[in-house]
Amino acid sequence: MREIELYETCRENDVYPIYWEGEHCGCMPHFHSSIELFYVTAGEVKAFVNGKPFQVKSGQVFLISSYDAHSYCKVSGASSLMLIVPLNFVPLYAPLLAKKAFSSSLSENPGLNGEILHCLKKIFACGKCCGQNENIVKSYIYVILGLVIKEIGLRDIEQDNFIFKNILVYLQGNYLSRVSLDLLAKRFGYSKYRFSHIFNESLGCTITQYVNSLRSRHAANLLRESDMPLLDVAMSSGFDSVRTFYRSFKNCYGITPTQYRKADVG
Repeated sequence: MREIELYETCRENDVYPIYWEGEHCGCMPHFHSSIELFYVTAGEVKAFVNGKPFQVKSGQVFLISSYDAHSYCKVSGASSLMLIVPLNFVPLYAPLLAKKAFSSSLSENPGLNGEILHCLKKIFACGKCCGQNENIVKSYIYVILGLVIKEIGLRDIEQDNFIFKNILVYLQGNYLSRVSLDLLAKRFGYSKYRFSHIFNESLGCTITQYVNSLRSRHAANLLRESDMPLLDVAMSSGFDSVRTFYRSFKNCYGITPTQYRKADVG
């Protein structure tokens, strides 16, 4: 299963688009400057953008604007064609898309979706070595973006979106330290109740769930790359108890840390 980073700093270094086809995996809220879209080929995908829920059905296209916080719920039997495009790869549209967002995240227009599917198939036919077919891939991505802008349109980016981004950036840099609702609310200028409400509504999970997912992902890296005892892994990942570590890790990966380590070795 392909893992998606909670805060995809690696995306900022991407030179070429990334695309793949297959099972649509779930992920916790994350964001990046790249444009992201997918076409559902089977089943349905439950998605969130800045806390707003969407049910994306087979034959529909879902769009994620630059820096939108988004997440997906893993649903059995759901598959899609996924495309992530760094803004630098499309310089003609980059200045516009850096300041604007798609007017709608969900396209239910059969005609538009069919055109996008055609372009995606052409891109996928170029293979994974995008650099060898850069001009072809870029041409079809320009067609996709042109169609989306014409049929769906663009809107001004809401100021709240930048606040959500700043929250995620802060948590990404501080999840190994002690993180509390009091500290976060004070830092971002909200009451505890208001901050908790904004976080839940905007990102689709609680602060504790999100931070523990960051810590669990850190722990997974330690389990793969070291022979550290589980207690040391838990403490080095920011957890204050082994019990919380086990519970959070299983919620994130579906198996215990011990099972994860054995499965990775095997």
